[in-house]
Amino acid sequence: MGRIASLASSLGSDQTPIAIEIEHFIHIVSGVAVFLGVTFFILAFILGYEPIEAVVFLIGIIVANVPEGLLATVTVCLTLTAKRMAKKNCLVKNLEAVETLGSTSTICSDKTGTLTQNRMTVAHVWYDMKILKGDTVPGKKDREFDLKEPSCAALIRVATLCNRAIFLSGQDEKEILLRDCQGDASESALLKAVEIAWSMRRLQLQMSVQNTRK
Repeated sequence: MGRIASLASSLGSDQTPIAIEIEHFIHIVSGVAVFLGVTFFILAFILGYEPIEAVVFLIGIIVANVPEGLLATVTVCLTLTAKRMAKKNCLVKNLEAVETLGSTSTICSDKTGTLTQNRMTVAHVWYDMKILKGDTVPGKKDREFDLKEPSCAALIRVATLCNRAIFLSGQDEKEILLRDCQGDASESALLKAVEIAWSMRRLQLQMSVQNTRK
């Protein structure tokens, strides 16, 4: 627990894209302001101005090039954007996150166990440029993919081998979708899907053998 707490407390906060852009812009403006200020300071000496007047030139030019209204402008723009997003039921707590959130096209989130029963299922399978349904409700056969197809067999084989989830013991009489698993929720869903596919394949082979014997 102490190691976990130490790792959690040592995490730093990264800068948002807009903060990085503003910092880069400020560095450029500051460099230009200092360059112009020093240039006019030297020219003032060459033209015979008094030292105090040359210093005034230096300070005046540097201050004139500082974008004093940048902070207010950025804040107003982000606030207006947050207000527009609030009308679409999106509440933004950090104004700097508005720019990042506004450039996002897809948001993937996992609310399994928070809003659901923590039972993920494989609803669709995609292969050979087609989307097929899977079993999602116990006792209801919605599965459209078949292991007889080579692409489907390869996909199921990969989902079987690249999976660390396992079924808990003593659940042979339960529906496959209702069985409890040990492992990640996503991998558990894949485990149930491949178990259904393999069980149906075994049943088909048994029926085929029985018909051959007859």
